[in-house]
Amino acid sequence: MRKLILISLLPLAACTNSVLQKSPDFQAGYSDGCASASLEGANKRDTSLTRDEAEYQGNKAYHSGWGAGFGACRQMTAPQGGDPLSMPRTP
Repeated sequence: MRKLILISLLPLAACTNSVLQKSPDFQAGYSDGCASASLEGANKRDTSLTRDEAEYQGNKAYHSGWGAGFGACRQMTAPQGGDPLSMPRTP
């Protein structure tokens, strides 16, 4: 019985996530998170983040967007390969 309930709730969770990602707050958070990830790679001494702390603490959409943007852009700026000083791979 529990399995049936869980399986029936999965489409609802996916729909909620999709609506959340389309919100302007999520998009603003994503943009700020991506900007923070890009800054992190440029200057290791600069620990400042591009983040609206009030929104990050109190707005689920902004918080989720910031995390998603930071994670996505951090992967793009990370070195490709085992050597941290290596050049990125070309496609």
